[in-house]
Amino acid sequence: MRFLKTAILASTMISSSISMANADVSVVTSIKPVHSLAAAVMQGVGKPNLLVEGSGSPHTYALKPSQAQLLQDADLIFWVGHDLEAFLEGAIENIAQNATAVSLSDSHGLIKIAFREGGAFDAHEHDDHDDHKHDEHDDHDDHKHDEHD
Repeated sequence: MRFLKTAILASTMISSSISMANADVSVVTSIKPVHSLAAAVMQGVGKPNLLVEGSGSPHTYALKPSQAQLLQDADLIFWVGHDLEAFLEGAIENIAQNATAVSLSDSHGLIKIAFREGGAFDAHEHDDHDDHKHDEHDDHDDHKHDEHD
């Protein structure tokens, strides 16, 4: 009888540990390149959710209520960081309080490339304001780009 109790207890512990190992992990990614990386790592285990879909720009994006729910239910959030996705910073702090957020721009060993002159976004040209008046763009101090591409 004692052996039967021990066997039942052991099988219960094993089956509960197996079900915990198979627990779904909710992963949310900010933009398509980050989603692609996370999907490759998660292949066969799960699928990450993508926030900025289609032709949406992370510079001007606004979350939908369904996406706020994804963040609230998330276990892990992968994003580039504040410089590219400022819209996500407040949402991570306020909505996704139980999630672990990973800012890829802060990754150890990441090599950041400085902006090149004449590229799609020339940092020196961005500072040139001959095309508009400062009073039309009062929040420019809050609109700073990192020095990296």
